[in-house]
Amino acid sequence: MTRTHHFAAVLLLALAGLAYSAPARAADEPPACTEEGFFPNLDDQSRFYRCVSFEGGEFTRFDFQCGPGTLYHPELVTCVHPWQMPQ
Repeated sequence: MTRTHHFAAVLLLALAGLAYSAPARAADEPPACTEEGFFPNLDDQSRFYRCVSFEGGEFTRFDFQCGPGTLYHPELVTCVHPWQMPQ
């Protein structure tokens, strides 16, 4: 994903009014990040996380919660209504 796509995805998430929570510790909520990008939470479709590599090559995980009644759509990299999810 290009830098422009990352910016657009972050902007969409901010506009959707998503709640940000502090980076998760690996012991609390695996899996740990191994590459940059946005990833679905496999246990809860209304949650997802972003892995960011800062200087030094270590990854930081940022967890997000979709707004009420919406689910994370990994192909669109945003939260959508349930009827918009792929079948």
